[in-house]
Amino acid sequence: MRFLTRVLLLGSMLSLSSCAQRAAKDRALGDNQRFGKLIGAPDPHRWLGPDAKRARAAGASESVVVAVEAGAPGDRIAGTLEVPEKSCVLLIARASDSVEDLDLFAYGDDGSVLGTDEAPDKTPTLVVCPPHPRRLYVVARVAAGHGLVAIGGQHVPAERAARVGKALGARGLFNDAAQRLDTWPGLDEKLAEHRRRIGGRWQDVRRVAVPVDARTPTRVSAAIDDAGCLDVLVVPSDEVSHLDVGVIDLEGRIVGRAAATGRERAIIVCSPARGAITVEVRPHAGRGLVAVLISRLSGGHPQDIEAHALRFDLAPSGNLGEAREKHATMLERGGYSQAKAKLLGEGALEVGRRDSLPVELPGGCVRLDILSGAPVRGLEAWLWSADGSLIASERGSGRATLFACGRGGKARLDTEALTRPGRYAVELRAERDTPSVLDDSPLAASRLLSRMSLRGVIRSASQVGAPRAIELSPTRVESIELLVPLGRCMDVTVALGPGATGAEIRLIDTASNEELALARGAHSTSVRACALDRPTTLNARAEIRVGAGQAKALVATRMLAPKS
Repeated sequence: MRFLTRVLLLGSMLSLSSCAQRAAKDRALGDNQRFGKLIGAPDPHRWLGPDAKRARAAGASESVVVAVEAGAPGDRIAGTLEVPEKSCVLLIARASDSVEDLDLFAYGDDGSVLGTDEAPDKTPTLVVCPPHPRRLYVVARVAAGHGLVAIGGQHVPAERAARVGKALGARGLFNDAAQRLDTWPGLDEKLAEHRRRIGGRWQDVRRVAVPVDARTPTRVSAAIDDAGCLDVLVVPSDEVSHLDVGVIDLEGRIVGRAAATGRERAIIVCSPARGAITVEVRPHAGRGLVAVLISRLSGGHPQDIEAHALRFDLAPSGNLGEAREKHATMLERGGYSQAKAKLLGEGALEVGRRDSLPVELPGGCVRLDILSGAPVRGLEAWLWSADGSLIASERGSGRATLFACGRGGKARLDTEALTRPGRYAVELRAERDTPSVLDDSPLAASRLLSRMSLRGVIRSASQVGAPRAIELSPTRVESIELLVPLGRCMDVTVALGPGATGAEIRLIDTASNEELALARGAHSTSVRACALDRPTTLNARAEIRVGAGQAKALVATRMLAPKS
């Protein structure tokens, strides 16, 4: 009996032990299952939710999670977001409490910077509005601290963008880059000195401060007008050094690389037709900001650019036949007849070698067009008389136009490819009813007609009016009195003959003795006086001089309508 009792007690104890083990196992399994649920992907709306809700109240859409990840100082969390072309987008990056400083960047597909927020806080916010690519690349960078980071995006109708941006203190709508440039020490002085060094007259196209990093290039795009030039000056902040600045065309080809002038980089790009370029900036060391200052040649001539300035030309996009056809159509609109165009010859251009073509010039003035097609990039041409005197010269991207005036006779045209070789053709068109004073000063006449034509003041040489010849020297000022009627403008152009450089025109209001305009150029220059918002007619005086040498010059005035 005692034995049976002991057996039953032992069996009960074993049973209880087995049950206890199964219960412990079940409890452990249950804890693991519950623990597994807790360590799943964190809910990013925990950090994005409050500000996303404020944005929705201001007019934004529901929040979309772009990326969520843990990061330490220097780490980047990135993602892509598709945005409708006509819609703005709100981008926010938020993090856990252990992250102390967070930055946010938005890029296009081509790497162009669409927005940055590098303020010393942990709530970076951007608003990006059209024009922008359909797909945005968004990057958050942990500047200080460590922890979980979430990036969210919300579509915003363009008309509500300002309201949403203001509600969250977003950057990207209030010209933040311009504000940073306004406080950039010495920036205007650097630009003014640069423009004095390269010559010509320049007008601001774009000023932007962009972040740069040695690990990835930063890109800024700009458009070039037909037969226009762009000047690009890149000024680095103290944090970055040894900039590498290149220019890329629409086909992704490298046009050229900027030259160094101290810590700054500068490059000039010209184009025979309307086009666009991308400026690519990357420092060799450091991470910080650069100011990209882009200007276009305004009311001037490419030859006004000093010879030492680094200049590149965009290549023509079509072949020689297409270039000739396009050029003929353009001249027909300007009053030239295609039937009167004479093909003087065709040839092949080589880099570093000039191709010579004998030319028989008629009396009076003619227009010579040197045309090229792909892959030629940049050409220069000189027209010489039989006695070796220079009649005309010009440099262009894919074409060059020379105006030749004189008594006629034998001449020689020299043409050279500057960067890439290819075929070219020369066309001659006679100009009708030109004043005889042009024939007496061929080089000055060529420069005068070329400048007025390129600026759109005249369409053909017959519209030059009644130019006058004057003698110029550095120690004497020649004056011309001007009367500008109400609602009209007066354009004044001066061009130098051989023997002098540094043309200058100073325009003065004779009533107040106030300077209205000042223009300088290597061999020609222009000013314009208008009486558009005045109660009376404008009486002005144009003072003309040269910087060095002595020469006979030609001066032409032309009355223009306000739209000109």
